[in-house]
Amino acid sequence: MHFTYCEPDRRLLRQGDILKKTPELLALIEKVHPHYANSDYLYFQVLTQSCDLIVRDGACKTRYITLAAVRALDLVVQRTINEFADKETFQGKLVCSERHKLALTDLFQKLFNNNDTQHFFLQAAPEFGLEIDCCTQLHLSISIRAYEHFDLCLKAKILELRESFRAKLGWLVGNLYSRVGTEDYVPGAIPDAETFNAFVSKRMENYVVWVPESDFPTFKKAAKHVETFDALQKRLTEERERKRETQLSQLVATVAKTFSFDNEQKQLLKNVLAQQPLVKKALSK
Repeated sequence: MHFTYCEPDRRLLRQGDILKKTPELLALIEKVHPHYANSDYLYFQVLTQSCDLIVRDGACKTRYITLAAVRALDLVVQRTINEFADKETFQGKLVCSERHKLALTDLFQKLFNNNDTQHFFLQAAPEFGLEIDCCTQLHLSISIRAYEHFDLCLKAKILELRESFRAKLGWLVGNLYSRVGTEDYVPGAIPDAETFNAFVSKRMENYVVWVPESDFPTFKKAAKHVETFDALQKRLTEERERKRETQLSQLVATVAKTFSFDNEQKQLLKNVLAQQPLVKKALSK
């Protein structure tokens, strides 16, 4: 079981509980909040505090149960990608300039560690009925009458959060506490930061192919004339080498003009500079 969750107690309804769209729950939503019956809303998550959901004398304290809409992680990621300026579709894959990579990396890291103020990340748990990675959209919430629909919600419950994550959700929703110390992916699920960064990079590959910012204008032109990623990579490499050769020749010409080098000396200087790590790094930008 993912470290976010604990074994669900199906006798109790608690903050953070994840509810599947049972026919009964869906029928209710269609009646009182029809927009939230949309197929994009895959599950619902209970936002009402656990203390208000304790049943005493046949009823709980709260008059209403607040539920937040849960959507696929893909939709949240796609919304961020849609804001990128430098992007093109090539061979059915989205290709973006690497200048946007930091923004997408930041989104994934915040989501996975539940440090995003608009979302609460839910790792897939197919064995409990949560089929895919999702995000609760905390700003999209509805209320239903507790005295009428408490049992309906309880029957729809498939997962519950560990206590610390219930507290984190409560903080995100109501800003009741200072930062709650929930377990992060490191070391909760992944042993070190380097492995976590690799994990994030791998997940981003599901959405985007990255091209260095300096190569993106060339990519946009080349993508109109080539048909495969191999041919595109070859074109980018050729263009990169052409630029590097031009820049190196300009550098040699400037030095040679100052010291009056002949052609043989120019070639020797060019060969030496081409092997220097600092020069290689400067010309690669």
